[in-house]
Amino acid sequence: MMEDNEGIAKMARLLQDGTFQIDGGMLVYGVPKFYGKLIKAKLQPLYIESGDERILVDTGIGDLPEKFEKIHGVEKKLSLLDSLKEMDLSPEDITMVINTHLHFDHTGYNREFTNAVTLAQEAEIRYSAYPDRFQAGAYLQKNLEGSKFRGLVGEKEVAPGVTVLPTPGHSPGHQSIAVELEDEVIIYTGDVSPLSINHEKKWIVGILYDPVDALCSLEFLDELSTWWPEKPKRFIYSHE
Repeated sequence: MMEDNEGIAKMARLLQDGTFQIDGGMLVYGVPKFYGKLIKAKLQPLYIESGDERILVDTGIGDLPEKFEKIHGVEKKLSLLDSLKEMDLSPEDITMVINTHLHFDHTGYNREFTNAVTLAQEAEIRYSAYPDRFQAGAYLQKNLEGSKFRGLVGEKEVAPGVTVLPTPGHSPGHQSIAVELEDEVIIYTGDVSPLSINHEKKWIVGILYDPVDALCSLEFLDELSTWWPEKPKRFIYSHE
């Protein structure tokens, strides 16, 4: 357990899993200049060490079937597994996976982390098994096979200084993650704000389960800016 600074996380580091292409209208709703514009979206899981836990927030896009890989224009100079290897870590070293939500570009390597408990909101776990038709293409069931899910309901501190925060709208059980470190607080937005402009302009994402919830979740990010008043905040946008 932590001897110093108990109650906060030890470290956090952004990792990579390449990029994929997506129409800008899927990331920014109702703004004409984004529609028809292909955006090369980053895939950047977050690695955290806190207490005895080695945590991954999201697991990238993984190895898609060839057909899907071509459709989505996946490019990788460095995969998530390569990123971990550069840190002298193997998938077996990860003790916890936190999924912001269970869409295929956030769960690609979930199955690799056989020693990890996987945390997601209960609403998201249920919905991923039986999504509505308009969201069905976002979930890839093979990504979720074998995951040892622990369903969460609402806000919860899951490790010292690591708190999940419900931010629904993009999907029913979407959650963002706050990581309190010694000198800053990182807020990993997930797809409530895949790009910084979503947050800045309050432009909701184009892939939606509930647009009203999505807008409320964006406004909640501003509220988070007032938490931990003694520390600076750094927002990490999932596809920036």
